[in-house]
Amino acid sequence: MAPVRESTYFPPLDKCLDGRHQLLSWKTTYAGLKQLESGTACESLEKHLTDSQTLELLKQSFSPPSPSTAQTKSSFETKTSAINVVPSARGRYDIKQIQDDSLWLSAEAKVDEVSALRIVILECQTRPAAQLQCGLATDAPPPGRSFNGSISQSAFSAARTLLRSRTSLAEPATLDYSQSLNARRDRLFDIYFAECRYRLETCKFLILTALCATGDGKTLSSRPDATIPEWVESVGHDILTAWDMYGVARVTGKNIFLSGIEALRSRIKNLEEGCGWFRDRDQQEPIQAAWSEGQILGLLAVMETMLTMFGTLNSLSRSDVINSWFRLMSDYSFFEVFEPPFRELYDTREWQLQSLTSLISLAILRLPTALHMLESLSASTGSIGETSGGAAYLLNPDVCNEVTEILINAGSGCLRVASPAVLGWSIILQTLREQAFQSRETRDNRQFITAGDGSATADAPDTENPDQSSTRDALRRQSTTSSDAAQQQTYLELLLDKTMLVGVDGDPVAFLARAAVDGTRVLDIIASLSVGFCTTFGSDLKGKSGMKMRHVLLELIKASLDLIHYQPDLLQATLAVLGASESYWDLLDRPLGFREAEPASIFLEDKTFMNNLFNEALYRFPYETIPFLRFCRALAVCFADQGEEGMPAIWPMLANIDTLTCAIPMSFTAYELVRDDDEESTAVQLTSNLDLFDPSKNSLPRFRVRSKQDGTLVTTESMNLRQIPRGARGKVLSESKPLVVYWSHSYSPLAYFGMLLQSASSEDLVMGDGPSRSGSIPELVTEIIDLLSVALLTAIKGASAPKASISALEVTQGILDTASEGLESGQDIISIIFDIFERELSRQAKSTEENSLSILVRCVQFTHVLLQVMPDRVWPFLGRSVLLGVRDNNSQLSAVLTSTETIEGKNDFLIGCVHLFESLVEDAITQVVIRKSPAKAVARFAASQPSGAGVSQVVMEKVSLSFLRVMLDVYQSISTWSFVLPGQRHEVSARLSTVFHRLLTYCFGVEDQPGASQKLSASLMPAVEHVMEVFLSTGGSGMTSAYLTSILHEGVAPTPGLEPRHITYWLQQTISTLRFISALLRLNTMLGYPRSILDEHMLGAVSLITRIYTSDLTFRQPVIELLDILVQNANLAEGQPASLLGHMPEYDATRFLEVLSLIDEPLRDSSLSVAIWKFLSEVVSKRQQWLAIFVLTGEAPRKVLRRRASDRESSTHSDSLLNIALDRLSNIGRLHPQTASALLEFVALAADSWPWILAIVEEHSHFLSAITDYVSQVETMSNTTQNRSSQARMEYYKIQITSFITEILAMYTHHTRQNGNISYAKDLLPNLSYISATAVVSPTFNASLHSNLRQNFEARFENCTLGAFKRTALKPLTLGDSFYYDLDIAGQMLRLDSSWTGKKHDGFAAELARANINLSVVEAQISLFHSWKFLAVELSKALKTDSGYQKTMAEVAMDCLRTNAQNSLPEKIFERLAQSRADLAFTLLQALIEVRSSRAEVKSVLFTAWDTMRAHGTDLALVLDGDRATYSRTLLKILCLSIQAHVISPDSQGSTSRKESRSDDSPTKPLTANATLNTILEILRIMVAHGFRSLTTLLHSSPDRVLPSDFALLAALLRTSLLVPGLERHTTALLSIFADAQTSRYAATLLSWSDQLTTNRDPIYGELSINFLVEMSSMPALAESLAVEGILIHISNTNLIRFLRKSKGFGPFDQPVRMYNIWVRGILPLLLNLLHAVGASVAAEIAVYLTQFQGQIARANAAFTYYSTVDGTEGFLTLSTVSEAQTLAVLAAMLDTYREAGPSAGVVSSEIVETGWDRTRVKEDVESWLQRRGVLRERIVPVGEREEGWARMKPQRNTGALNRLEEKVVEEMGGLLMLLGGKED
Repeated sequence: MAPVRESTYFPPLDKCLDGRHQLLSWKTTYAGLKQLESGTACESLEKHLTDSQTLELLKQSFSPPSPSTAQTKSSFETKTSAINVVPSARGRYDIKQIQDDSLWLSAEAKVDEVSALRIVILECQTRPAAQLQCGLATDAPPPGRSFNGSISQSAFSAARTLLRSRTSLAEPATLDYSQSLNARRDRLFDIYFAECRYRLETCKFLILTALCATGDGKTLSSRPDATIPEWVESVGHDILTAWDMYGVARVTGKNIFLSGIEALRSRIKNLEEGCGWFRDRDQQEPIQAAWSEGQILGLLAVMETMLTMFGTLNSLSRSDVINSWFRLMSDYSFFEVFEPPFRELYDTREWQLQSLTSLISLAILRLPTALHMLESLSASTGSIGETSGGAAYLLNPDVCNEVTEILINAGSGCLRVASPAVLGWSIILQTLREQAFQSRETRDNRQFITAGDGSATADAPDTENPDQSSTRDALRRQSTTSSDAAQQQTYLELLLDKTMLVGVDGDPVAFLARAAVDGTRVLDIIASLSVGFCTTFGSDLKGKSGMKMRHVLLELIKASLDLIHYQPDLLQATLAVLGASESYWDLLDRPLGFREAEPASIFLEDKTFMNNLFNEALYRFPYETIPFLRFCRALAVCFADQGEEGMPAIWPMLANIDTLTCAIPMSFTAYELVRDDDEESTAVQLTSNLDLFDPSKNSLPRFRVRSKQDGTLVTTESMNLRQIPRGARGKVLSESKPLVVYWSHSYSPLAYFGMLLQSASSEDLVMGDGPSRSGSIPELVTEIIDLLSVALLTAIKGASAPKASISALEVTQGILDTASEGLESGQDIISIIFDIFERELSRQAKSTEENSLSILVRCVQFTHVLLQVMPDRVWPFLGRSVLLGVRDNNSQLSAVLTSTETIEGKNDFLIGCVHLFESLVEDAITQVVIRKSPAKAVARFAASQPSGAGVSQVVMEKVSLSFLRVMLDVYQSISTWSFVLPGQRHEVSARLSTVFHRLLTYCFGVEDQPGASQKLSASLMPAVEHVMEVFLSTGGSGMTSAYLTSILHEGVAPTPGLEPRHITYWLQQTISTLRFISALLRLNTMLGYPRSILDEHMLGAVSLITRIYTSDLTFRQPVIELLDILVQNANLAEGQPASLLGHMPEYDATRFLEVLSLIDEPLRDSSLSVAIWKFLSEVVSKRQQWLAIFVLTGEAPRKVLRRRASDRESSTHSDSLLNIALDRLSNIGRLHPQTASALLEFVALAADSWPWILAIVEEHSHFLSAITDYVSQVETMSNTTQNRSSQARMEYYKIQITSFITEILAMYTHHTRQNGNISYAKDLLPNLSYISATAVVSPTFNASLHSNLRQNFEARFENCTLGAFKRTALKPLTLGDSFYYDLDIAGQMLRLDSSWTGKKHDGFAAELARANINLSVVEAQISLFHSWKFLAVELSKALKTDSGYQKTMAEVAMDCLRTNAQNSLPEKIFERLAQSRADLAFTLLQALIEVRSSRAEVKSVLFTAWDTMRAHGTDLALVLDGDRATYSRTLLKILCLSIQAHVISPDSQGSTSRKESRSDDSPTKPLTANATLNTILEILRIMVAHGFRSLTTLLHSSPDRVLPSDFALLAALLRTSLLVPGLERHTTALLSIFADAQTSRYAATLLSWSDQLTTNRDPIYGELSINFLVEMSSMPALAESLAVEGILIHISNTNLIRFLRKSKGFGPFDQPVRMYNIWVRGILPLLLNLLHAVGASVAAEIAVYLTQFQGQIARANAAFTYYSTVDGTEGFLTLSTVSEAQTLAVLAAMLDTYREAGPSAGVVSSEIVETGWDRTRVKEDVESWLQRRGVLRERIVPVGEREEGWARMKPQRNTGALNRLEEKVVEEMGGLLMLLGGKED
């Protein structure tokens, strides 16, 4: 049996209290659902809403709270019992307090104890956020603003809730709710009512989503908004199924509508009776006010839900439902005179309540369904009788009668709220009467025909639908006991008789109609409802909710067309319902796919509407122009299904019509009256042409009589536009003068409109003077331009549909060409409108009177839509227009805004200009590649895309800069402007912040070109530089930064009274401002600018920013990103960085971290989680010490510092963010890969910066085992995703996670090693097979992908390189689709080219994404290598004596070298990686050599190293060039170490070490194999002999390319190679190698140059050259060769040796020190080696050579004298001094031996001269020193870093020495004494 899933609605209490589960409040649930509209996925929200307990509560949304019962009390006691919740001394919550609060809330709210307990837990969990917000009431106002402006209103609105308004007065700002009973219970009060309200809001949203998807009978595939997940609709359907709108709900046993009406009545009753809470409190008024507001909001939520359901019913409402509703309305007069307490609260909701009442009262009638049923019942018989409450209301005469009485009373009282229902009911009654009369007449006729028959029955029609059949059956079953006479009557007759029995004089039907139309002006109310409520409050699902409301009103208008004929009020109401009140900007933001939901679509497809309204307007056109024009504008939002593709559905009527109605001018007499026999009306016939435009009056229309005229699109000949031809006949509509005639004449209305605009383009006409009434021409111009803008916008949207086959340019060009057909003077419609725009701008700027800006607003809209298809017309126009004043710096835009809009407060022109500025910026980017491409590339573009290549960059720069300056002025001063709609200010600020952010992103988001003029975005650079100058200033008053801070203040809470759609702008304003500030700060850092005032302001506003974090869910990520960059910037400061904690009160910091510790709970947003952990990573790694301690310990730093030092490291709260991270990573397999990566990065950086936390990591019970298991199993992890792109993403996540784990393991291994524990390292080894095998392999860089992409891209876009889209540090770096190339910016710049997306989504966009993913994998692999390098080195230190790990180390080293040898990728990143691999190989090999490992794997490294060296290059003159030099030197070191592995150490310690480290499977052979010797000989030949020659030559020609260490490396190679056993058998080969390379000659040559190659008088190359000769001479054969070549003679002639001979001697303390080293380490060992190798034959030469250095020998004789008078060192000794004496002693002894042997040794004794070495003196001095060890210790001086290190080391043996250096000196002096014939003490 499957386990029962734990409820997510209210899980066990212990999980809620210990932080394992965060409850989802209904408010958060609703906010999460709203976020789904933007396409955000939320798995936790789905789990919550599909939970059975949650669903049950949603199904009971209309029901009253469940009361307390014995069962709920028992459940409460069980949940809170000690067995389920263990009290803790360190617990955050007091369980006793929770119990008390729950019982109190249960008693006060009359809810069950468990529900009350959940409210209390919610209060506990959200307490830190509330406490963080509480400080706002005591905050100072934002900089530069007082508490009198809108900012203060917004700030105080944050305290709008009862809690904030009470606690700000009665409690301190840092309120502790756990200690304050009143404050805590106030919050419980608020949360309870918020939960009640938002449960209804959530239910409404779910139902609306479900009904919008399937309410019209369509399947889920016709979803209006694909961003909403299907599970949301499924939950909504589950609720609807349980409710059963047509029957009885399973949960409550009642119809859901009845439950809703009861809920309304209950809340109204509560309002009347008042609140019963807190009766013991003194201040009752605030409590009552908040309680009343909660009741009103709940009332509205219930009504909105009911309206949504009523609007989608497919049958008539139930009789009991409609009876209950109208009784409620009757009781409260349709809320028209409703007077709840606290009128000021109700005033803000009154219009909303009354609108809902009006719409529900109409929707409940189901007008179309009722009329259809009445028609179907026309022949049904039945008797008057009561039916069940579940029957349709028309089947219940009593209900119909009661509704009639209620609505008659409403009509009598002129209740405007009831007027739509009154009109609807009058239509129903009128239809009922007509159908009843018709039925009576039909029955009478039948009775007359069938006289004598029995009672007649009405036969059913031959075809019936099921609903009609069931209705008839129900009627036939109604009564079987009625009289025969009654049975002869139809049911409608009986219903009519019953319904008409009302107390009203005259006809009730007529009374109702008059009351609605005349009494309450219902048509005006319909218009007000459409504009003021449906559009304003119907913004859910991107406006789909409001459209459904308007459908109800449209049905009423359709039904009333028989009653109300064509008239202005009807037209106004119809146009309002169609959406003509929606602005161009509303239509612009509306997505595709809304055609079926548009009321305009219903209108177009309905013949009743078209015949009665549209055709009537067409019939009167152009005599009455405005009605037809407005209808066309309202209908132009719909696309055509067939015919002209991409055109508006109204296009056929705009393109060509064949009728024209006009008045014949009084002066025109060329016509005659005619009368046809078959026509009753009078007709006229023209005897000459009738001119429609008078040429003498600038082509003005001659026949315009009324002030409202209109035009339409047409493609006919110009003549038909200007005159009606002779012989044309028309019908006279009005015979009074002038005659109004209806002509049959074919022409284009759109072309006609173009001519009207041309005639109106003169200045005097635009000012209002013309042939018609005053003001008609501005109105006409406004409407025409509006129609053109909407038609073009619809055409562009239609062309952008997925299946469209025609471009937007072609469609719009057709419309514009048609509108331009009849124009004169070579003008087109665009130039005409631009001319009107210019004239109107000039007029408005000069006018001192208040003028309408409607023409300017429409011109801006037209410019905006034209920019999308013809930017080459818009940019030049703006460049010469007075709008911006580019030419004379006199912007009329600023003049109009300051003189008109700032005063009136409407600001439509401003909003239009902001939209235009946004589009100009976007166009500058989207068209940039077209404009940069050569002519042939433009031709390719122009084939299918708009033209934009002809715009001058200079013009674009000037226009964008001028526009930006105006917008910046607006941005900085808009807070002082007045707005009729407060939300408009938020909209302007949001849009400007967004466009400023985009400007920064477009210009600096990619590494285009270093110079501004060469960038792709060069046209925007002047504007961007101005933005940076304004916002990133380092001096001044900082008012701009202060204004940004003031906007952030508004983000704490929305301005009171904002409409729902304007709440969105408030959210966008805060989000866009936060992101703009973040971008500014990042840009300032990226460009290396000095710290700006903005940075300082933001640091000062940290407390405010943290409060914004708690204001709304959508604010969290932008806030975290801003705090992140603040931490990064602070770290860049010199000295101690600014502390974030220092800019926050400790209390705020504590609360903020408590809130932050929730991470992404309760909605579990992975992107937010990643952002938070990355921010915390910055905190712990960027010197934010105090805040880091907070994060790592969960306590304030002062508390931590007060602890004892011994407790500090291991003490941390269980709820600290560090422990939270460790707990989550303990289940790493269940985490989202990106989240796991961010968590691991946080832990890694924390451990790196704060090593003491490794003790906490060690104490954690599961973390280490979890991550170790992960790396051990990562290789076997299967990826079930079939998509290749998804597989690649999972691959780089997997590698990145492994990389961070490896780094953590490395630090922990170091930690355990420091503590003397290496067992962990041994246990870890078996789990590292995947890492060791994959970390060092070459990254999977797809070279062909990148190469082909680059070639194809640059071939397609000739003036654009792929590198131009490399992203910069302006955006945080993340692996994925935009890791290296910024896909968003590239998409903006290239999307107009068809190759970007490709025919099958296989274009450059997909290729760039593949390249980014490949580079992401490479980046992850490189990170893994570096982490493995760290771990491998740590393991080598801990386990280097372990035979098993020695094998691994050797294999890793060889893998590194093999990978480098095989890698041929040219990219620099791989060169650096090769260097890192070589470094790792060197480090590991060095560790192996230190322990003298004899494993065969270690010896095998030689061959791999040599192969790698050969692959890299063996010519040192080449490989030491540029970036390759460091890598080459590392390979030489590795080569040297690999040879050293073959050297057998002669000392016993080494032998012992080898024995200990030797494994059974790899014994050490006594002799080295021939392959090894051959390899070493090859190395000596190529790298040593020829290498030395190359280096010497290179040093002479290019000294800067050679380092002294290069010669030292070759000397080390030589020395190590010569020590390899068996090499002495290859003497001939060695002699040949060095002879061929002339090594000795080059060494002597180098020595001769060395005095000229000194650095700071340091002859380093002299020492290197002589040392190299020493190494060569160490092999006897080579020494003999050197002697034969006369090496001593060669070096004797060098300047350095001459200087050394002539001097008085160089000691270890003389400068340059190098001279002493040349003597001690060079000349003396060389002489010794030559003497040892050659023997007696060279003894005389050696002796004579030594006598040349009498100064050196004399100094050496006196070196051990206590007070030296030779070198002034006063008896100080060095290790080298002892070595020098030893060498001289050996040399002297050997020479003495040969001298004494004389002829027996083959020498002449007299030729071996005395060297001057005073053996006796030195012996006595040495004995004296050894006898005075204390004095000796004081006189030993370390020389060089190595000796200084020995001086700090402990001695190896117990010899009385205090350090290793002393020990060595004493040992060497002992050896010297033995050489001198003494005895060591």
